Amino acid sequence: MLSSRREPRRRSGAKAALVLLGVCAGSLSILPTVDLVNAHSWYPQRCCGGQECRRVDKIDFLPDGDMVMHVGYMEVVVPRNFVTQPSQDMDAHVCVSIATGTFRPVCVFMPGTS
Repeated sequence: MLSSRREPRRRSGAKAALVLLGVCAGSLSILPTVDLVNAHSWYPQRCCGGQECRRVDKIDFLPDGDMVMHVGYMEVVVPRNFVTQPSQDMDAHVCVSIATGTFRPVCVFMPGTS
């Protein structure tokens, strides 16, 4: 009898694990869509070593020449004199530091720059 009492718990534990796995997988779909594997293969280590590096969703240009790069929930202000690097996939990318409580650009990759 003792073994029959434990078996339903194992099944419910397995079901709970599957539900948790589904919830985790579903929550990943709300993150910005980024091909991180391919992008990170060409980001220089000095740009993304422990930093947030992402493909940019939208860029707004400010009257003073600065850019605001939108990456999911992040808004990164890039000064007009910030040195950009060429993007290897024809999309804009930004690597940011968040240590100061604000998103500051570390590296910016722009298509069509050399």
